[in-house]
Amino acid sequence: MSASPGIPSPSRNRPGSALAAPLRIGATTVPNRIMQTAHSKQYSDRVESERETAYYVRRAEGGCGLFIAGNHFVHPSGSIRGFQDAFRPESVAASRRMTDAIRDAGARVFVQLNHHGAQAQPDRPDGPGTVYAPSRILSPSTAHATRAMDRDDIAALVDGWAVSAANAREGGFDGVEIHMAHGYLLHQFLSPLYNARTDEYGGDLDGRTRFPREVLRAVRRRVGDDYTVGIRIVANEFHPDGLDGPAMREVIARLREEVRIDFLDLAAGGYHNVHYVFPSSPMPYAWLRDDVAAVKAANPEVPVFGVGAARSVEEAEEVVASGLADMVALTRAQIADPDLGRKLLGEASAQGRGIRHCIRLNQGCLGRGSRGLPMSCTVNPLAGRERERGERPRAASPQRWVVVGGGPAGMRAAVELATDGHEVTLLERTSGLGGQLRLARRVPGRESIGLLVDDLVRDLDAAGVHVRLGVAADAELLHAVGADGIVVATGAVAPATTSLALGGAYRVAPEAGVTVDAFAALADPSRLGNRIAVVDADGTAYAAGVVLTLLGAVSELELVTPFETAFPHVGAGYDRPLLLERLAAHGGFRRRPSQLVEAAGRGFIVASDTLTGESMRFEDLDAIVAAEPRSAVGLPGLDGAAPRVVTIGDAYAPRTIDAAIFEAVELAYDVAGLSTFRG
Repeated sequence: MSASPGIPSPSRNRPGSALAAPLRIGATTVPNRIMQTAHSKQYSDRVESERETAYYVRRAEGGCGLFIAGNHFVHPSGSIRGFQDAFRPESVAASRRMTDAIRDAGARVFVQLNHHGAQAQPDRPDGPGTVYAPSRILSPSTAHATRAMDRDDIAALVDGWAVSAANAREGGFDGVEIHMAHGYLLHQFLSPLYNARTDEYGGDLDGRTRFPREVLRAVRRRVGDDYTVGIRIVANEFHPDGLDGPAMREVIARLREEVRIDFLDLAAGGYHNVHYVFPSSPMPYAWLRDDVAAVKAANPEVPVFGVGAARSVEEAEEVVASGLADMVALTRAQIADPDLGRKLLGEASAQGRGIRHCIRLNQGCLGRGSRGLPMSCTVNPLAGRERERGERPRAASPQRWVVVGGGPAGMRAAVELATDGHEVTLLERTSGLGGQLRLARRVPGRESIGLLVDDLVRDLDAAGVHVRLGVAADAELLHAVGADGIVVATGAVAPATTSLALGGAYRVAPEAGVTVDAFAALADPSRLGNRIAVVDADGTAYAAGVVLTLLGAVSELELVTPFETAFPHVGAGYDRPLLLERLAAHGGFRRRPSQLVEAAGRGFIVASDTLTGESMRFEDLDAIVAAEPRSAVGLPGLDGAAPRVVTIGDAYAPRTIDAAIFEAVELAYDVAGLSTFRG
């Protein structure tokens, strides 16, 4: 299967001489140039946990050379449940256990010291608190008004950073990273977007850098010159009223005048444009490449960490070999594939295994984190569960399994079972593999889903799965097979009319033929006409994808929805701002929230406001597309067809790709006797 449009084609893995070279960073030497930047996992609370340690150790064993552990908070006013407090004395022993384990696995680890400032929660683990910032502003992330810090507040936090750095050194971290990016507190002082002060901590470059410079001086005094101290800092705020690339390079130069900085870990944006902080699939590859190169050119003697600089995972070596940066940051890529380092380094233990690609949907990582849940991964449901889900043994008594359905659940289940030594046949009724992913990869900005399809097709072949296309499996066929197990992964369909017992977008379900189901609309958008309505009773990324795709084929689109806003369930992955930008860029898009459809017919809709009852009529519609919650496709009559029949993914209940792959992997562990799966 060819690579998807707009996605770099995977190349053959080859030994990475540039990536394999050690690098001296301050007082620390890292074994190679592959790193994982700080990212929120919520595996620990207050101090490091065994779960956190196991996560890092697995990736150190997989070839990563350097980790940045973060966020670790420097003061009680910044504490958040599910994160670590670097200022606590009891953090030292817990940190030492983790850092020793990481070094024993062959890697090095720095710790990121931070305070969220305006982005902090007003309710903290120990009770309500104050949200601090340089000036009184409305927080972009929480909408709470902040308290402008006074000199005593600043002095307390300077000391907090120093104490936390001392604890980090005692806890065995190889260095500290002072966080000055992402719209957090030190970045807020640097940026005119947040800092409106008129005292010595505001105004010109010298004033806006004063607090960060005081922090750097205090940290260096506490840890000494024989310890690694660096910063994470934005290379560009990407805001017309903020600091662009040249202005940020001036900031870096002013900070370096004050104290020795051993490395520059780059980032971009802030919570004013959060898609730069947590870039998702609509963001281009190598989105920060030019700014990274400019910072490195201005600071040739300081190690620079290249974030958002690689054109693809396979081209990571080029970032270092070209001199664009000294290390290449592959953070989500190593969540998805913990053995990525060894694969890129061309080590013998990784030969013959393809890269499992991150598809940048931010569902399992950032999406779960935003809901207060521990981080997982769409394509790697073992992330964060390294202690509970180790390597599975090869099957002592191989079984014969039949998997019905070639979508993500079916393909991954077939791969996992065949990898364990079972004989697996996959039956797919259509002429191609991928299921709903074949539609999803067409959505503008979600072309990266094609990487998942390509990976699964590759893995089916590598695992020796017998794939039969164009076979519509039914109960009679499956009874005749005589398999030891059957996996029903037949997916879901998109209803053209409501199937909800409660709720929905219609007062009365429309007659058959009045609305077009979403899958049919996506299969051939050109037949819909120029002016259409989409009636959305779903509100998720699925419905948003339907609209984004159809917008490219029509002149006018009326989004009619009973929800109070368009796509209310999109946002957890931090790509809502980009979604809204894309909708706004289409001159014919109109949103009609809080509307319940009273009547629908050929070319018209009558709707009423769910609060006021005011009526609205939409005329001259060429088509009405129903974005309804999907319905499971079952496979009845399988009682007695095999000793075990299991239904997974959307066939059990329509949900996300994450759920489909999670259940496929859990099934394999259950067959191996290592879990209890509900199937």
